[in-house]
Amino acid sequence: MPQKRIYLYVPFKDKEKVKSLGAMWDEKEKKWFAPKSLDKNIFSQWLYPHQKKEFSFDEGEILTTFKSALENQGLIIDGLPIMDGKIHRVKTTTDRGREMSGAYSGFLDEYPAGFIQNFKTGIKENWKMPLENIRQNIVSYQAPSPKNFNNSISNNTKHDILELQKKTALKIEEEYNQANWAHSNHPYLKKKGFEENFYLKQDSRGSLLIPLKDENGKLWSVQRIFPNGDKIIGIIKTKEEKEQGIEYSAKKTGCFHIIGAKSLEHCKEFIIAEGFATAATIHKALNKPVIMGIDAGNLPKIVEILKNKFQNIPITLIADNDKKRELKGLSNVGVETVKDIKQKFSDIKVIIPKISDQEAEQGISDFNDIFLNKGLNEV
Repeated sequence: MPQKRIYLYVPFKDKEKVKSLGAMWDEKEKKWFAPKSLDKNIFSQWLYPHQKKEFSFDEGEILTTFKSALENQGLIIDGLPIMDGKIHRVKTTTDRGREMSGAYSGFLDEYPAGFIQNFKTGIKENWKMPLENIRQNIVSYQAPSPKNFNNSISNNTKHDILELQKKTALKIEEEYNQANWAHSNHPYLKKKGFEENFYLKQDSRGSLLIPLKDENGKLWSVQRIFPNGDKIIGIIKTKEEKEQGIEYSAKKTGCFHIIGAKSLEHCKEFIIAEGFATAATIHKALNKPVIMGIDAGNLPKIVEILKNKFQNIPITLIADNDKKRELKGLSNVGVETVKDIKQKFSDIKVIIPKISDQEAEQGISDFNDIFLNKGLNEV
C-alpha cells in the first residue's frame, strides 16, 4: 500500500525556507509536502496547524483565490498571479491586439491582500484573503477592520502607483517632445478613412502617439497605435530596461486627448467619444472639438472631472454600440456605461449609433464604422 504524503502547513512567508530544506510542491493539492527521502522532523514546525494567535494560509489557496477574484473582474491570468507587491499589467477579456487594460498587485505582508483594476470596465477595488478560508487553522484571530484595512492598502497602493506614474510621465514627455509629426498616410489613419494626421506624432517604430493629458493640461501618458491597429498605453521598455527590471506605470484614469482644440478652455461644449477613430470621425462630421476618452471604463471619471471644473458647459457622450456582443448574450459595455452616466447626471446628452443585427454581425459598432461603410453624411 503506497505511503501517504506528509503535507506541511506552510505560511506564505515560510515558503522559501521549506523549499530550501527540500520540501516539494504538490501541484494538484496546492500544498507543500515532505519527501519520503528526508527526515520529516526537519519540517517539525510545519507538521501541524499553528495553534497560537496567528493566522496561517495555505500558499496554493491564496494564489487560486486571488486569481479567481481577478478573473471575476475580467482580467486574464496565465498560470497563477504574482504577489510580489509590484504592479502587473495583463489583458482583459475585451482587449484586442496588444492592449493590456488590466492591472493588479498582490501583497503578502501580515495579511494576504491585493488591488484589482480593469480600465475597460472602470472597476477598481481592493481585495483581501477571505477569513473563512482559514478558520480551520485558527484558535484565536481578530481579522483586520475592513475599513482600516482597506484604507491602509488603498493609501499605500495609491502612493506607490502615483510615484511610479510621475516617473513614467517624465520619460514619456521627453520622448513625445522629441518625436516627429506623424505621416498623413500612416496605415492606421488610412484604414480609418482619414487623409490627415490631426497633429499627432509618431514614435521611432512608426506607431502613432496620442498624448493623454489631465484637465490641467499635464501630459501623463500616450496611447500608441501600431500601423496594424494594435494599441497600448505607456512605454515600450528597451531590452536593457527589461533586464534591469525597471518598472513603469502610465496613468490613464481621467486622462484624455482633444481633437480640434488645444485645451478644455477652448471648448464651448464637451463632446466625448471612446477611441481615436470615433472621436476623429465626429470631429470631421461636426467640425467641432471632440474629446477622446480612450475607452468606456474611463468615461465616468472624465465626466466627473469635467462636471467639477466646468459646471455650466454641456456634455454629450458618443457611445460605442457593440451590439454583436449583445446578440451573443454578453455585456454591451459602451451602451451600458453611457446609460449609467446619464442616470447620475440627467443633463448629459447621450448619442448611441443605430446598428441593425445584420450590421452588427458584419462588425459595425461605432460611428467610424458607419463612416467607412456609408459615408460622413450618414454620421
